[in-house]
Amino acid sequence: MNKSSTPLPVLLLVLSSCLAWTAAAQDAPVAPDSTATDTIVAFVPQAIPSPHNLVARLNFFDFGRPNGAEPTLPLSNGLEATYIYNANDWLNLGVPLKIGLANFPGTNTGQTVLMLDGIAQMQFNRFDGNVVPYVFAGGGFLIEQFRDFHLQVPAGLGVNIRAGNNSFISVQAEYRKAFVNDRDGLALGFGWWFKLGTYDNLDEWPLDDMDADGIADSQDRCPDEFGEAATGGCPDLDGDLVADKDDLCPEEPGTPQTKGCPDTDGDGIADHDDACPDEAGIAANNGCPVEEVADTDNDGIPDADDACPDQPGTLAMKGCPDTDGDGIPDKDDLCPDQPGTPAHNGCPFTDSDGDGIADADDECPDQPGTLAMNGCPDTDNDGIPDKDDLCPDQPGTLSTSGCPDTDGDGMIDRDDACPNEAGPAANNGCPVADADGDGVTDDMDECPDTFGKAELNGCPDTDSDGIADKDDLCPQAAGTPEMGGCPDSDGDGIPDNEDACPDQPGLLSLRGCPMQDRDRDGIADSKDACPDEAGSRATSGCPDADGDGVADKDDLCPDQAGTLKGCPDSDGDGVADHMDNCPSTAGSALNYGCPDIIEKKDRERLEFAAHAVQFETGKATLKAESYAILDEVVAILQKYPEYEVVIRGHTDNTGTPQANQILSEERARSCYEYLIARGIEPERLSYEGVGEREPIADNSTEEGRQLNRRVEFKLIPRKQ
Repeated sequence: MNKSSTPLPVLLLVLSSCLAWTAAAQDAPVAPDSTATDTIVAFVPQAIPSPHNLVARLNFFDFGRPNGAEPTLPLSNGLEATYIYNANDWLNLGVPLKIGLANFPGTNTGQTVLMLDGIAQMQFNRFDGNVVPYVFAGGGFLIEQFRDFHLQVPAGLGVNIRAGNNSFISVQAEYRKAFVNDRDGLALGFGWWFKLGTYDNLDEWPLDDMDADGIADSQDRCPDEFGEAATGGCPDLDGDLVADKDDLCPEEPGTPQTKGCPDTDGDGIADHDDACPDEAGIAANNGCPVEEVADTDNDGIPDADDACPDQPGTLAMKGCPDTDGDGIPDKDDLCPDQPGTPAHNGCPFTDSDGDGIADADDECPDQPGTLAMNGCPDTDNDGIPDKDDLCPDQPGTLSTSGCPDTDGDGMIDRDDACPNEAGPAANNGCPVADADGDGVTDDMDECPDTFGKAELNGCPDTDSDGIADKDDLCPQAAGTPEMGGCPDSDGDGIPDNEDACPDQPGLLSLRGCPMQDRDRDGIADSKDACPDEAGSRATSGCPDADGDGVADKDDLCPDQAGTLKGCPDSDGDGVADHMDNCPSTAGSALNYGCPDIIEKKDRERLEFAAHAVQFETGKATLKAESYAILDEVVAILQKYPEYEVVIRGHTDNTGTPQANQILSEERARSCYEYLIARGIEPERLSYEGVGEREPIADNSTEEGRQLNRRVEFKLIPRKQ
């Protein structure tokens, strides 16, 4: 660069430094130290910034390489000032003004240039990020020596790196395409990007308030969520002064006493738990006034809910007394004056033979035994209790009722005439002779005097077609079972020995010779799957009324074009419309064609409810502890109104199958009636009893039987 160009770069550099210092100075008051600045940069962008920006850059120009100058011209420099307007989070509009010196091919070095453009920027991160990359393009013109000008198209890319609340370090690379020769150029710029204006009340912004709600983090119950002072800094969607995280009804105004849920009658019981939401009442009476409910025994439990209305009891026992305090009401307690267990109907644990197994569960209560044998002894340790073992002093197998079978022929040794040689029962357990020596004993040999094959029960097969000679109509020529052992060369279903045209497929009526195309569809009858109905080659000669490529005879929906065995599948989820509960919405076959919107936590609670719902022993009466889990089921059903539920009752195998079937159905019905009483529409509910038919665990153990006693709640999408 010549001497006359020296003052301009110096001036540009000084001006760029001044602008950068000014921008940094406006940022500086926000944070007195680096730690505070980092805090503001991370959290203040939740406020609304100004859309106006100024950019100052120091540019380095190269007009030699893009135009193929040889030798390469030296770089020159200049200053840029740009106004940027943020149209939205991703689009910026700008007017850059560049001034500097340029070294063009074929001219003296140090030409003064002025560039004015209009550009559009597309950025790949919002301005509240710390790194904001962008690309840009536009149009403008370049003036040389303040007299000659030509049009140019600038395009390039850049990145802004946050340096303060309102400022960024800006790096940009640009290519300028000129509409005249030898004026294409490259520009690389480094500078400062500054937003004009900032967030409201920035000087008052608390440096330890992460969610910018005006409440210091040390006092904020929800430091990561914008909230109100009245709720300790937590959000309160319904404005009832109960923070959403503590509010059981976050979208309905309520009271702190009812955990944020509405309480219309002000009795302290939330409306959704209040049987009389418009009348003040008491919790013991489900929110209804006491004076309106009969309570004969004055135990505080309304007669309608009291299982023992004439005897004072407790709420836990549904109004019945429990004299011995064992958790089993006296009416169901076989030993009401002695504490016992539910497994023993309220009676204490007894073990007559002292083997550690309660008499109620001991199949041999007078003989010490093992848990594996349900309390019975097993003298020979063969896994079969002595009471079921025909040979209790000799180890045996279950198939031989506990007796030994040395040769494994299915006959126990004491009844086997040849205990060390396997033989059939018909021969008293001894081996049988094989007269023809073909390895098939005479008692199993259908051709005992002729050497044959074991797979043909000892009979010969001369033509090796897999059909014994005695059953083969053509024993000297290999054939098929369908042809009685005879060959069918043309495959027309007529054996060659009866086929007048053995090398041409034909009809039985024509002694195996071919005939014309009866339905005149251009497909020979021998190849036509529907020879009497005109069709197409695509459907092997069969008609296809709906034109979906599936022959009517195989089409489950012959009047509707479809892809699933001829049936339509509008949502393409692999479930035909007539089987799809949600034919317009893609789902899964396991969910009847509907999308599964049930949250994992709700499915887990329904699975928990299957085992948590408890009944009185041997009855369909719900225990009091079951009400809470059933109320959770009610809440889940209210959350998913587009689903129906099938209630399925199951039992263990204790008792007769008939009794278990009835009990399972009655228990399912008890849950059904409870859900209806809690406001679930009857048309959304159904119930059934499965009895002991679908166990999920081993019924031979108490743990397994307990798992098998359950009530399942199966959600099914309602038909659209």
